[in-house]
Amino acid sequence: MKENTSFVKKPCKHCPFRNDIRPYLHPDRAADIAYASENPYSDFPCHKTTEHDEYGKHIPSNKNKTCAGFLTMRAQCGERIPQGFEPSWYIIYESPLDMFQAYDEEWKK
Repeated sequence: MKENTSFVKKPCKHCPFRNDIRPYLHPDRAADIAYASENPYSDFPCHKTTEHDEYGKHIPSNKNKTCAGFLTMRAQCGERIPQGFEPSWYIIYESPLDMFQAYDEEWKK
């Protein structure tokens, strides 16, 4: 499998993987993307690099770059990350469960 070398270097200020912002996704969506980081065949593009059609559906494109928060979560799960990527250890949830619980707590407020 060809390794993706197209990634965002640092999590943006609205990255859903950040532990220093208020959780804003539905807990089910947060769980989906958090646990995807444990799957070596999954990818999660940064929302700032994605393109969408007129219905809001994501369009695969060579402009998409893998989310830095996703890659950091992947590193924290012990999965491989692209060569040259420097994880943002302190601002990303420690585990998929940690991320899910934060979003779930926020949703229940």
